[in-house]
Amino acid sequence: GLAERLLPIYAVALDLPADYFQVAFEEPFFRLRMTHYRPREGDGESFGIHPHVDTSFITLLITDGTPGLNIFSRRRNEWIQMPTPRPNAFIVNSGELLRQWSNDKFLSTRHFVTNASKRDRYSVPFFFTPNSDYKMECLPTCCGADNPPKYPPFSYNESQGRVQGE
Repeated sequence: GLAERLLPIYAVALDLPADYFQVAFEEPFFRLRMTHYRPREGDGESFGIHPHVDTSFITLLITDGTPGLNIFSRRRNEWIQMPTPRPNAFIVNSGELLRQWSNDKFLSTRHFVTNASKRDRYSVPFFFTPNSDYKMECLPTCCGADNPPKYPPFSYNESQGRVQGE
């Protein structure tokens, strides 16, 4: 699928062999979340989903051409409303797993969604992660003597336990 075809791109961007992530994603863990956004009433600001980062490696979302995605720009230190997407285009968000695995070389995308339209809106994000028990250690090209690993080795299951306070 599309998510698997993106893995070599991430590997090469991190100065790793194109097949580097193949073992970690032999049996990937993925999930879909069906989300319903009610039409926003009045002129007030309201969230469809509150600001957050995804806990996945990457998240894919096909668009229907409806605006409403806002991302946080760390460089500008402000929220930016994304341009109206082309219908059937894919949005790719970097998640917390990729951030930690890459020692913050890739940052997770802090975002929220509003529904400014006068109609119901639906989305189905696809969250893609390595095998849930695969132990991720800082990637060899993302750490060194002057840049030690910031995170201990972890699996997706362990990361979810921390997120959920287990």
